[in-house]
Order: sequence, then structure tokens, then C-alpha cells
Amino acid sequence: MRMVVNEDPEPDVEEVILQALSHRDRRKILKILASAPGGTTYSGILGETGLSTGRLNYHLKELAGFIERDDERMYRLTALGEKALGTLRFTTEDLTVEVEGYVSAARGKRRSFITKNLNRAFYFLSALFLTGSGAVTYLLRAKPEMYWLPAVIWGFSLAFIYGMNKVRRNAPRHLMGFIDWLNWRLFDDNGGNGASRRFKGSKMMVGLVVGIAIGAAMGRVGFGIFLGLFLGAAMNI
Repeated sequence: MRMVVNEDPEPDVEEVILQALSHRDRRKILKILASAPGGTTYSGILGETGLSTGRLNYHLKELAGFIERDDERMYRLTALGEKALGTLRFTTEDLTVEVEGYVSAARGKRRSFITKNLNRAFYFLSALFLTGSGAVTYLLRAKPEMYWLPAVIWGFSLAFIYGMNKVRRNAPRHLMGFIDWLNWRLFDDNGGNGASRRFKGSKMMVGLVVGIAIGAAMGRVGFGIFLGLFLGAAMNI
């Protein structure tokens, strides 16, 4: 009887290493352990990563085989962990300007989508407020006793536009973080406690539900629908 032997084990190794390196928090944990040859305690990893205990426990379980804990409860890299770290180091060695350009292009697609649509919304709302202020000023031109009202409206419009502009500058970073959090909670094969709880629904549907919930809380369901479509499209990039 002929025994069948797996003559090509590399795909399994590739899969587990790439899975371990696919999340930035797991990459950070490996780097922390690599910088401490004598090992690191759980609280040390917790403090350096800034993760919640639930999320850290999940990632530590996902790194089984890559890290180990000795009798003194110190975490260290295994031989597989060293191999994964070597793969990680290789990706950052000898980076050229051309490679960095490709990296920026790959990372910037979602941010570009968010920024472009935020800019469109900002310019549209700014034009709307300025047009409205101009219309009120024109309609009240024959009522000199109401001279103060256009000034108030113009002041409110300019202040609102200024505020929108400040929000627009910081929003891409916050939205990216929020979208990454949604992806982690619902679509990244985790539930924060080590259990696999991949959400089976559509990312567009999740975005719509979140957007409508936010809109309903603000009393603006129409705005919530637009926000939901925006979030759903960004999550799918």
C-alpha cells in the first residue's frame, strides 16, 4: 500500500504566516517580543500595545505557534515566530522610492475615496450656505431696519463653514479608524474574546444600518442613509 506524503508543505506555512502578519496588532506583538530576548509579561505587552484585554487575548490566541509562555509566565517567540518576524523584516528592507510610491498608492485608495467625498460635501454645503446668505441679504435690501439680520446670518454661515473645514481635515483619520474597527468587530474572524464570529452580512448593509442609526439619533434619517451608503462603499474598498 502506497503512502501519500505531502510533498509541498510550503502553502500551509505561507498561509499561517501571512494570516499571523495580516493584522497590525499581531505584527506589533511580534516586534515587542523580538525586542525583549528575555521575554515579556502579559502586562508588558498590554501596556506597549494599548489594547484592551479582550482584544489582546484574541491576538495572543491567534499567535499560537508563533509565541509561547514559559513557566515564569513570560512570552517569547518560537522558531515559527522568528521566521514570521524575518518575513516581516524582509518586507521593510531596501525600500526604494518606487516601492514606497506603490505602497502609498495601495494604502491611499480608501483614504482618497473618503477625502474626495468629504471635499464634495464640504464644497456643496459651503456653496449652499453662502448662496442662502446672499439671498437673504438681497431680499432684505429694502428693509434697512433689518440691517443686523444679514450680518448675523453671514456670521453664522462663515462660522459653520470654518467648523466644517476643521472637521473635514480630521475626519479621514477618524473615519478610517472607525471603519477598521467595524471590519475588525464584524468581518475579521474575531469577537474580541478569541472566538471566531465572522459576520455573514454585507458590508454595504452594515454601513447602511450604522448610518441610519446615526441619522435617526440626530433626527436626520435622510442624512443617515447618505452616510450609510458612504460608509458601506468605503468598507468595501
